[in-house]
Amino acid sequence: MVKTKIKLLNSTFLEKLIEQSKSFFARILLYFLSFIEAIFFPIPVDPLLAILVLNNKEKYIKISFFCTLASVVGGLVGWLLGYIFGNEIEIIFSFIPGINKESFNDVEIAFNNHGDLIIFLGAFTPLPFKIISVTSGVFKVNILLFFIMSLIGRGLRFFIISFVVKTFGDKGIYLLKKHTFLISTLIGFLFIIFYLLLS
Repeated sequence: MVKTKIKLLNSTFLEKLIEQSKSFFARILLYFLSFIEAIFFPIPVDPLLAILVLNNKEKYIKISFFCTLASVVGGLVGWLLGYIFGNEIEIIFSFIPGINKESFNDVEIAFNNHGDLIIFLGAFTPLPFKIISVTSGVFKVNILLFFIMSLIGRGLRFFIISFVVKTFGDKGIYLLKKHTFLISTLIGFLFIIFYLLLS
């Protein structure tokens, strides 16, 4: 069983964590990585979350909750950094090829008109949540709106992963590994349709 999981996850780091996945340290590491992933850490925490739930099925709700909470708090820190250093971040963006003042203004307009949708999609889909959190602060999106939509998006993402793994075990991990992008994109697309119908 362990060999199967190792083969599916294909990561030396995660292989070692499998052996320690029932430990308190492993859960703290998950929450810490979930926190910094919402600010700057480039690697999604989904595989680690799946491993911990697989080996702690009776605690899947607790693990999912604190993983969500850590990510949302990290997102709030990202929002705050964007809010404080917005001008500096705008200058940095100006040096990126293809980004100019006009395109930057277009993004700001999009956040002003559909900030709730953008935040949800960033929190739920494979879009980098860290970029959404910092950019939301740069454009001074209402922090309460950011908190609520982040909580919904991150919560749905992590609880769906946990429920699938808790219910289907190794097969759930395989399913998520193969189809996470497709599933999250499809649900995000359905949310967009629902959002537009209500608008």
